Amino acid sequence: MAVRIWSLAGLFVLFTVPQAGFAEGIFSRGTPDAGTPEYYQFHCNSPVGSRQVCCKGKLWPPRPRPTGPHQPCAHKYHAATYWPWPYVCQDRMLVNSTAYTQVENGWITATTFYDYHFDPETQSLNSAGRRHLQWLVTFVPDEYRRAYVSSTFSEKSTDIRVASVETEMAGLLGAGQTLPIELRVTQPLQRSATVVEQITRSGYENLPIPQIEYQAVSAQ
Repeated sequence: MAVRIWSLAGLFVLFTVPQAGFAEGIFSRGTPDAGTPEYYQFHCNSPVGSRQVCCKGKLWPPRPRPTGPHQPCAHKYHAATYWPWPYVCQDRMLVNSTAYTQVENGWITATTFYDYHFDPETQSLNSAGRRHLQWLVTFVPDEYRRAYVSSTFSEKSTDIRVASVETEMAGLLGAGQTLPIELRVTQPLQRSATVVEQITRSGYENLPIPQIEYQAVSAQ
């Protein structure tokens, strides 16, 4: 009889407690009750795999592992079915962000005006610099179309370089139109044309004389 009374009391509590009580948990520690939609939503981002615990002064396992409660069985099944999601999404984001950074740095290097683009005496754009500017305003995609000017140790020379680029750019784009110009402290990544020409000429001048062994064959 007592068991029946306690059973009826339990059913009464079960059906009279509001739904919010289940969401917060009757005997919860600040987390939703197991089995409720709120519980699965609360643990939806729990990491996959075994948990690291401390027992008898040792960490089991000794390698880095997540801590805290285990995943629900439904989440374990989801992880096993769709593995390596969601980590593959993080890997793709990392690879894409690295690629975008490399592309951005490549365009910055390509659109920079280095020392050899300017006359060493007047610091104005030379013929190579003007052709480089024509290529920049014509073929470079809009999102990367900006000019970077290599700065010098002299503030006056740097200002002359920027003014020269602005003047040539106004002549190409027309009055009232311009592109962003930024200063860079940089050096060219490749050799200058003069050094390349010297290396090429030296290679041709020091070529060994071809010597091919030849033995004449008499006609029969």
